[in-house]
Amino acid sequence: MHEPPGGDAFWEALERGILARVTAGEDDSWWRQVARWRRGLALAGAAAIVVAGLVAQHSNRERSIAAYREIESSRVVPVQVASETEREASRDVTLRYVVGP
Repeated sequence: MHEPPGGDAFWEALERGILARVTAGEDDSWWRQVARWRRGLALAGAAAIVVAGLVAQHSNRERSIAAYREIESSRVVPVQVASETEREASRDVTLRYVVGP
């Protein structure tokens, strides 16, 4: 039904490979594995720095546009008009203008 490729030689080679890997000892330490990945890690780090720079640039541009819009919209200064009515004296109107909101 399911025959391994190469007969018993396949199982023997597989067993030797597994045992060699298990008994390799110090050569397969985690820091040696990371050393094999250094190029990929360097590229990933560089990509992360580029993306962070682009995000920061976009964020700064958005903040600048928002600040410009805020400045432009606040150029209209509300003016409080003081008018004297028949019932109010000029002093009361002036006082309300100075103290008012």
